[in-house]
Amino acid sequence: MAAFAEKSLFIALLGLLLWLPLPLGSNRTWAVFLFSAMAFILGALWLLLHAHGRAPLTTPFRKAWPASVLMAASLLWAVLQDMPISPSWIEVLSPQAARLYSSLAEVVEPGVTAVISVDAYYTRLAAFKGLAYLILFALLLLLARGHRQVTWLAYSLVACGVLEALYGSAKSLTGLEFGFFGQEVAKGVATGTYANRNHLAGLLEMTIAVGIGLLIAGRFSSPGHGWRDWLRGAAGFLLSNKAPLRIAVVIMAIGLVLTRSRMGNVGFATSLSIAGALYLLIAPSSRFSAGMILAMLASIVLIDLLVIGSYFGIEEVARRLEETSATEASNRVDLYDYAMPYVRDYLPFGSGAGSFFAAFLPYSGQEVIKQYAHAHNDYLEFLGEWGVVGFTAMGLAVVLSLAVAVSALRQRHDALLRAMGFASFMGIVALLIHSSVDFNLQIPANAAFFVVLMALAWISAFCHQHDPARASTGRHAEDEHKPPRRRHQ
Repeated sequence: MAAFAEKSLFIALLGLLLWLPLPLGSNRTWAVFLFSAMAFILGALWLLLHAHGRAPLTTPFRKAWPASVLMAASLLWAVLQDMPISPSWIEVLSPQAARLYSSLAEVVEPGVTAVISVDAYYTRLAAFKGLAYLILFALLLLLARGHRQVTWLAYSLVACGVLEALYGSAKSLTGLEFGFFGQEVAKGVATGTYANRNHLAGLLEMTIAVGIGLLIAGRFSSPGHGWRDWLRGAAGFLLSNKAPLRIAVVIMAIGLVLTRSRMGNVGFATSLSIAGALYLLIAPSSRFSAGMILAMLASIVLIDLLVIGSYFGIEEVARRLEETSATEASNRVDLYDYAMPYVRDYLPFGSGAGSFFAAFLPYSGQEVIKQYAHAHNDYLEFLGEWGVVGFTAMGLAVVLSLAVAVSALRQRHDALLRAMGFASFMGIVALLIHSSVDFNLQIPANAAFFVVLMALAWISAFCHQHDPARASTGRHAEDEHKPPRRRHQ
């Protein structure tokens, strides 16, 4: 019964992840509340099982306490930004916020309190989402207990990416004006169920990384030492049950190109190169295995280019990407110029999580012809809103997860867990690159998938090979990198 309850919770969690991209990336208030409510319910159900001794703590959850504490610290800081304090303290902690309050006569009256955040409602909403992300992070560490759960999680992410790529590509090729939930979309580009093609690109960067991780989790064993044996082993891999997975990765890569997101494609190519080189350098593998992995990674890029070239022409795609990026750059350069003074004025405590839209209004000049809800740069937006404290806490949690993913690449001998370390590293790096010119981490679905990759790093490094709940004894399975005990003859 306990195993069935945990399995049901895990399936519900996977269902929630598959749902998140559908309602415009969950970037609507009602979708945020639905996601948060589901996360709270699943967390409460797990706590109920744990209270009755049916859901023990796992090794990844225990080991990931530094990342959990850092994420909780950033969440606490958002709560503190919304704590009422006297206007005199506001003048000390955030002079720019005090100047905004001074324009409201009722706020400066004696005895009236104020808050650091210049948009208290969205700061509360950001804290609400942050708590949901933290619960999602913890649930993944607690429920992905062995190979079976890790495999289901990885394939669920890939399935989500394939469906988004197919849907986005179909809209792009047919020129449909309306997409999922009836929103109007741009013709000729893939947006999937998102309102913005760049956010579909961000999702595909992460799901492609997981797909490639599943591919390199296969066994690359040569039946001999000659070149004929090497070719036989290579052909055996290419014709194995990994072939559908290779097709899935190619579909997602084509969908990524059809988004025409320059930085999305740059982030994918750069992260693949970095993660692939790192894997070949530090992961324990044979020469044959290294050669097969290198050939496979190269084939993914080549097949993608051949397919796109045969339908559209490489020059045409490059021209469109250049035109699109030039148009975006003409708007974003001005935005950066105006966003930097905003960030400086609100340091070190920030303008309040989620408050960019309200805080940035006084900094908009004549060149900024529309109101921006986001800074088109996650680093600037997080630093300006959350201040040094919140930004540092979140950044350290990500850096720790990256370091743990590298550790899994270097130390794990289990093929699946080592490959998931690769997937986590590649996906996180890709989105960090993309975040320098976009706001993927402000979209709840993409932020949630980013948290999944962070959790996957800790799972890949510390998860047991087998589900301890399925073991015949009550003790946890030994990790595979520990030397086996010798048996007396």
